[in-house]
Amino acid sequence: MKYKTKKSIIDMEQKVFDIKDDPMPKGAWWWWFWLFFIDNPENPKKPRQLMILWSTKNEKTINCNNLEVKFSHTGDRSRLDGIVAAWYFDGKKMHHNYLLEQCTLNVSQNQITSNSATPASFATTKNRSTIKIGSDFEFIAKPKSKHDFTKPIYYSHTYPANKGYSIIKQYHMNITGKIKNKPIHGSAYFQRVFVNAPVIPWYWGVFHFENNSILTYFNPRLLGRSFKKDITYFDGTQTHEFIDINVKKSKENPPSFRISGQNRHEKISFTVCPYSHSSWTFKKKACKIIPNKLTYNEYPATISNLKLIDKKTGKNTISKDLGNSVGNAEYATGLLL
Repeated sequence: MKYKTKKSIIDMEQKVFDIKDDPMPKGAWWWWFWLFFIDNPENPKKPRQLMILWSTKNEKTINCNNLEVKFSHTGDRSRLDGIVAAWYFDGKKMHHNYLLEQCTLNVSQNQITSNSATPASFATTKNRSTIKIGSDFEFIAKPKSKHDFTKPIYYSHTYPANKGYSIIKQYHMNITGKIKNKPIHGSAYFQRVFVNAPVIPWYWGVFHFENNSILTYFNPRLLGRSFKKDITYFDGTQTHEFIDINVKKSKENPPSFRISGQNRHEKISFTVCPYSHSSWTFKKKACKIIPNKLTYNEYPATISNLKLIDKKTGKNTISKDLGNSVGNAEYATGLLL
């Protein structure tokens, strides 16, 4: 039997909070995840960034950054035991665990809210998402391009033994809003992930460029074997896809990542240059006795030394053609069963 990935463009307002029919077997993990890339006039080379997620897992207990979380799922999909978590790089300093709290996640037709000490909410209406964190942060995200690559995309894949995942991604939106009543501008990335499978380590990144290009890559791996290898570069008009990828992590702190790949007609290479770092460490016991751990590192970063080469014509696209960049790179280690 073949297990194929399904892919479709969807209406984010209708799909992103529709969870009534999604399976949630033991071990399943759900999260709604935003990355905000925020202009930093004081130091444009280090844009501000904020990550926030609302998450739940069908486990009795799990440890996240030394917070012991106990779940009690009742079957009511409108009220989920969960966590709200966030970090914030303010342009100078990384605020780890800016939010990290067990709470009730209230899910309705068009929003999710947390009853945490600092309330956090994410709501959608047609072509608009509003995210609020207490009284200090408010972001309004709207699509900039009408190209299919920047529209909300739904992926799902089923593996043997009823394992699998589904993801909603929107690679680029423009943001306006305020931080502590001061107006801000920037861009954002969103994804909703539902996974029912062991979580293996990965390399991942998404980057926005001044000329509206978008670059993303993904490389999950285990015991030296890569399970998916892809790089996608969207030049504002068309996508360039590479199903081959090579990742070299430096030994610096924070590390840089040299990424390269090629297809039949083109080859691409670039360096991911982090300028800050935060992380989440998850711990649990499989079968109540086997300890396992996953550490999920996130790096606010820029791109340098990018080269996209047409093998036939020799035409080059390089970093200066794209302008300034901002994005986030992930590097996970360990395994969560």
